[in-house]
Amino acid sequence: MPEFTSIILGVLFLVLSLVTTFLNKQNHEKRSQQPPRLGETIPYVSNIWQYMTNNRLFMTRVRQILKDTPIAQCQLGPMNTYLVTGNSNVSLIFRSSFTSEPWILRILENAGGYTSTDMAHYYADGSGATSRPRRGPSELLPPEKRIWHTSHRMHDDTLIHARPINAFATSFQGFFAQELEAFPADEWVENIQIFSFLKSNMTAAATRAVVGPRIMDQNPDFIDAFWQYEKTPATLAFGLPPWINRRAVRIRDRFGAMCREWYELADRDFDWTGPDRQADWEPNFGSQVSKGLALWAKSFAFSSQSIGGAFALLLSGLHSNVIPICGWVMFELLQNPELYLAVKEEISEAEITNQASKVYFDHQKLTSLPLLQSVFTEVMRLHVSVLITRTSTENITIAGYTLPKGSIVQAPTEVAHLDESTWGKPGHPASEFWGYRHVKEIETTDETGNVVNKLEFFMSGKTGSFFPYGGGISICAGRFIANAEVLLAVSMLISRFDIEFVEWVKLDGSFSERAAIDDIRYANAVAKPPDRDMKVRWRRLW
Repeated sequence: MPEFTSIILGVLFLVLSLVTTFLNKQNHEKRSQQPPRLGETIPYVSNIWQYMTNNRLFMTRVRQILKDTPIAQCQLGPMNTYLVTGNSNVSLIFRSSFTSEPWILRILENAGGYTSTDMAHYYADGSGATSRPRRGPSELLPPEKRIWHTSHRMHDDTLIHARPINAFATSFQGFFAQELEAFPADEWVENIQIFSFLKSNMTAAATRAVVGPRIMDQNPDFIDAFWQYEKTPATLAFGLPPWINRRAVRIRDRFGAMCREWYELADRDFDWTGPDRQADWEPNFGSQVSKGLALWAKSFAFSSQSIGGAFALLLSGLHSNVIPICGWVMFELLQNPELYLAVKEEISEAEITNQASKVYFDHQKLTSLPLLQSVFTEVMRLHVSVLITRTSTENITIAGYTLPKGSIVQAPTEVAHLDESTWGKPGHPASEFWGYRHVKEIETTDETGNVVNKLEFFMSGKTGSFFPYGGGISICAGRFIANAEVLLAVSMLISRFDIEFVEWVKLDGSFSERAAIDDIRYANAVAKPPDRDMKVRWRRLW
């Protein structure tokens, strides 16, 4: 009997060993079928915490893992994501087999504060943004009831067409000129902090250009409330419990209330059937951008709270990316007198005089100036940091790995935009600013037939290596207005003022021993603001 027992135990041990070996092999094969993973000390916590509190270190780790593989997994709080790099891989996620809708839903609900009733419109519509609806229960909805599609059309009509862009360029120049004319002509003014000036004065001018003056008239602390809100959308979007993000929720609700109360008064006083409905700008709602958003939201019977959130997000997109980029452009120009003078001479080609004998800029001409475009592009390359986020609508293969339908895929701009093999030039590594990186010198003939050398802006073949605005159907609709605002603000400053660099200062105005770098507190918040300011003295010329 003992011998029989020994035999049975021996057989059981052998079977158990074989089963264990088989299971281990299966697990190994399963793991080997998955991309490598960005580790974290505390599961579900470490990565998201570092993402929000020390983005520079987080992105250093991301860049390191993506040096060895074109795709890696990363747990960001509740979201398991796939990080990708490489021209073809990034281009892939901009195709129709991916959507940004789940991420947009997080932003609307958590960063915009939309009500659950209004969010239900989005969740109920799975037909997508394109003119041809996706197959599914909502594909038979009439076009005017498809919320994603009508939203996309509204943004095209109010942000991409030539008329609203031209109208914005005109009104912004008028309002920004008023801000600049507050400085005395032909007198030197000391202790100007460039970024602080832009945060206050560009915010005021662009807000009036887009939504009219009433929102600022009603709220004397509007600008301060906005720049507090500006810090919150990226962290709120992850949907962490309110008790963790209590301060951010409070800031969101305060700014959202300002937008809601402004909208309620503007809607009450506006005649939607009158001639101002078609005006490029009027003082009640401001621009066609603002009126288009309000009318679209009303067509879906949105609550005032959600409409206030929609305008809060509109203003966030208008200011929080444009103004830091404008600040960085001014920093780079003022640090390099030779580059500054070259750009100043170039922008004079875009000056026009209107019927009132006032000098304005042709914003379309500004976008064709090669050196100005190169400087602007270089600043975007270095200071835009965002995880472009898409969700697969079908099984998809990336870099040899098959990802199931519903996978969240992110493309970090910071990896692609700093790739040495793509952007590095002799003596000008990809990590450093070089204003001439995106131009080349060509031979041409002038009006008299003489051969001359001129600069030409050059950025072809960089679709998957340069994507500050995203790509595909979800590409940022406001990119043309954003470009116009940056180039106009920079051109107006350097044409109207003599400006002299004095020193670098901390954000509170105290002396700094070093120049500005990206503020690490901003977690892939698109345009990273500087953590220092530049003190200058200036004199208004006209």
